[in-house]
Amino acid sequence: MIKLNNFSKAYKKSIFCNTTVSFPDNKVNFIMGRNGSGKTTLFKCIAGLEAYNGEIKFDENDISEAREKMFVLWDDTPFYQNLSGIKNILLFSNDKIKKNDIYKISETYLDYSTMKREVKTYSYGQKKKLALILLDILKPKYILMDEISNGLDIDMMNVLCKKIEELKKQSTIILTGHQFSFYQHIADNVFIKNNDDLFQVNYNKENMNDLEKIYNEKLNKS
Repeated sequence: MIKLNNFSKAYKKSIFCNTTVSFPDNKVNFIMGRNGSGKTTLFKCIAGLEAYNGEIKFDENDISEAREKMFVLWDDTPFYQNLSGIKNILLFSNDKIKKNDIYKISETYLDYSTMKREVKTYSYGQKKKLALILLDILKPKYILMDEISNGLDIDMMNVLCKKIEELKKQSTIILTGHQFSFYQHIADNVFIKNNDDLFQVNYNKENMNDLEKIYNEKLNKS
């Protein structure tokens, strides 16, 4: 579980103000909000990349105990551009897995020739797939994904849905995004980022509550 206690963050104005909310284990926790509302800032704070007021706990532990168990997939998927895909994976996995095993895992996402190419030649979607390979290898305890579906075709989004369902059995997962037709199939808990607040709303995946309807009701009428 990741829990925010009286969490506050501000730049020139308040982004979060005394927010207390929990993201439970073994669930896909989906955050909705307008562009620029602070969702990426929240991820940076959770990952320990920005200062904030209040408290963020990882199963009652601080970030120092959780950092090595965390994986953040940013929308811009940063990698070393002049290194090949395979070399990036070896580097970010700290050489904990052999090349042949990486190639075997990567077959679902990228072919052998693409993995041998420098990342600077990759498309936006291929960089996303490279990040998914790393996620598949590391299988971290805490997973944050920012706009994960961007740049992926329908076949890869189906693969990703199955992978997320598998990963949540052992992880705390938080997602953000705007492609509601994708997230509607995997979200267990739904949260709204509005003004300087973040709160959970009622959502029942089995009844296929419409995420776009929730978004419009909670944000466009506010």
